[in-house]
Amino acid sequence: MKFTDPFDEELAKKGPGAVFIRTYEGELQLEILKSRDLRRQHEQAGIHDFSEIDWRHCVLIDAKTQWPHYALISSPNLCKIHQRGRIIVCESYEEALTFLEEEKNRFYQRNS
Repeated sequence: MKFTDPFDEELAKKGPGAVFIRTYEGELQLEILKSRDLRRQHEQAGIHDFSEIDWRHCVLIDAKTQWPHYALISSPNLCKIHQRGRIIVCESYEEALTFLEEEKNRFYQRNS
């Protein structure tokens, strides 16, 4: 795993809890809009503590489009709910990328 720059890596390691997505170059970068959206959804559900930093390698699947994408979510409390999709937590980065490719293949099969 490689981060876009040291700023993104420091945020992922030290907090606050946030969402990092892969760029076209395969690097991890803070995704401020997804981070803000997930935090608001969790806060509405009564979850307010995102200070624990313990990375989760996830595949996010949008409910409307069914398109999957990888996300590193740096606080486990941000993985509990997603009102407009699913969060699949994987054991490792490699497992998440494998699952992501499988989901993309399923997506293409359904839509061809």
